Amino acid sequence: MRPSYHTGAALTPRAAADSIRAIRAVRWNYGGTMGGTQWRFREMSPSEINQGTVVGEFFGDEPINTRLVREAIQNSLDAGIDKALGNPTGTSGPVRVRFDLTGITNPLPAARAARYLAGLEPHLTATGDGPGATALSEDMPYIVVEDAGTTGLCGDWREYDTADGRNYFYWFFRNIGLSGKGESDSGSWGLGKWVFPDASLAKGYIAVTKRFDDGETLLMGQTVLNKHTVNGQRYDPVGYFATPDAAGMALPLRMSEPEHQELVNDCIADFGLQWRSEPGLSIIIPFPDVGRRSDSDGEDDDNNAGIDRAWLLDAVIRNYFYPIIAGSLEVVIVVGNLADADADANSTVVNRDTIDRVVAELDLPDSGEWSLPSYRRLFAMCRASLEQSDAECHLLDAPPSRNHDQYDADLLGRWRSRYQAGELLAFRVKSDVERRDRQRQDTELRVYLQRDAALGEGQDYYVRGTLSIHGSMDFIKRHREACALLIVDERQPLAAMLRDSEPPAHTAWNVSAGRAANKWVAATRRIRAVRDTPGNLLTLLETPTDAVQKDAFADIFFWDGGNPTAADRTRRIRDGRHTYNPKPPRIPKRPREFDVTPSAGGFRVCLTAAGIADPPACAHLQVVYALSRGNSFGRYREDDFRLHGRGDTLSLQMGGCQLRRGPAGNEVFLDIDDPDDFEFAVSGFDPTRDVRISIERVQPDAGAEEGE
Repeated sequence: MRPSYHTGAALTPRAAADSIRAIRAVRWNYGGTMGGTQWRFREMSPSEINQGTVVGEFFGDEPINTRLVREAIQNSLDAGIDKALGNPTGTSGPVRVRFDLTGITNPLPAARAARYLAGLEPHLTATGDGPGATALSEDMPYIVVEDAGTTGLCGDWREYDTADGRNYFYWFFRNIGLSGKGESDSGSWGLGKWVFPDASLAKGYIAVTKRFDDGETLLMGQTVLNKHTVNGQRYDPVGYFATPDAAGMALPLRMSEPEHQELVNDCIADFGLQWRSEPGLSIIIPFPDVGRRSDSDGEDDDNNAGIDRAWLLDAVIRNYFYPIIAGSLEVVIVVGNLADADADANSTVVNRDTIDRVVAELDLPDSGEWSLPSYRRLFAMCRASLEQSDAECHLLDAPPSRNHDQYDADLLGRWRSRYQAGELLAFRVKSDVERRDRQRQDTELRVYLQRDAALGEGQDYYVRGTLSIHGSMDFIKRHREACALLIVDERQPLAAMLRDSEPPAHTAWNVSAGRAANKWVAATRRIRAVRDTPGNLLTLLETPTDAVQKDAFADIFFWDGGNPTAADRTRRIRDGRHTYNPKPPRIPKRPREFDVTPSAGGFRVCLTAAGIADPPACAHLQVVYALSRGNSFGRYREDDFRLHGRGDTLSLQMGGCQLRRGPAGNEVFLDIDDPDDFEFAVSGFDPTRDVRISIERVQPDAGAEEGE
């Protein structure tokens, strides 16, 4: 039978469906008996256009550890039993997610692995992907990501086209770039599941799920390669480890079918799945990407770090601190050999009771939003936010502006006094959102502010539902000594609008996002109002409301002519003298102390060649990438580069000085021991971007921490 095209005769829906399924059957590569379970790819017809796989580009800026943790846990939280049933949070206990790395050091023996790789090798070879033909015939390393306290992949597994958002099996296996999630869910792009094949050198995974609705256990695999040709035949990028029906549709293996039970049970045992006696989903990732890939200079790049325990823990806490502290999420990371007698010692459990101890064991930067002191401060704010009632929050009828005149002076004075004393201030901020169908809805967000004298630049954290939104979200850096936590409950209509403003990785709120603008009225204004709320509140708390001091700038703007009367001003304007100020005395410029010269991929700093009578003993150096507009030094991002701390990819050379770390990754203090030999050079910056440098003399003890 050859594929045919409809030329005008009307078909009934049933006849059309039967025709499509018949066409599909002849275009699948079985590679053996129809009833066998192996990897299969659909044969492409001559009329089909070639299409590359570009999904990974949406997540390319994040390390694989971060992508895997962020998307896997997000899917698990969205599938939580409490959420699915509409129960009060916590009724069924926390959602549990387990990352098992034991298969990295204890791979599955080749004889056992062969049954899970059958039919895959020629397709991997054709695309140039995968670990290589030799590795495919050897013991197979793997990792497991599984959850419990979730519904599993419920829904009719035979569906290939439905709008039913509750058919989780259909949305997980039969769609890319489409999502059936509701507005209270964290994800929305239908791309998050890409992280599973992305984490595999074989670009695939095998899923085992026990379903909450019918108790059935299913097994099916999927791989997403590039378009490829085997023996002259083009194949679709998506392949399935499944059993086909008579029409060629890939169907999962079912525990309820006697002929499938052995393979399903063996899979659970071979890969050490722990939680499949209860509803949930297990993902087996063969040949995981556990190596480190180098950047263009041949140096190891932290953004390309392979999958390991420390990086996974860092990603878990950074992205999901709020649901963990709230008790709605528990994460377990397992390493080593589960057969060991001390298996418990190989497991790290992150929950509301252990998160403080776990974060203290991580290798964190010395300063910044993700340092240990900042985490401890953040956790305390989260716990306080969970304990406070609505009545304990200050209610604002609208997102605040920076104009203190809109608030009662006495009330603002009390807020300011509490803030200056270091107390935690909680605000409920009312707002509204409006869809394009003109249905306006009331909504709200919460903001928590606290002053900490130990902080340099301000630190802010944003949470939508259960997810930390922390990419390009530093909006209060100029508010020194300030810490802010903004929370939008996932049930609020505002959460749906913010989600539509996020990229597929859900890392930032973009005021110009097309999806948000198409669905929501005045989305740009409303999203900006949310993002500006912590900064505007801090401006109110930090700005005194006293009367204007007319002589505040007397030491800057010179005037020695007294206070002119109205007659004086009239006479001077009539006489053509439009200024009251005589020419101020010339202030001599301070001699330049430092020479900054560009070099290949960086710059070099030394003292001026002419010499200085009183050379500086210490210098403060700050570096940023130049921006086309605005203050470049106020817009530094830690993912740009770091002069110190983890993530540093720059090359530093120095002489005649000692380096001390500054409060941010782009700042250092240079203690100059020998002015004649002083030199500090940095290279390794992005060659496509301009670098701006600020260096100035400071006191020798500047930047020193107490006790140093």
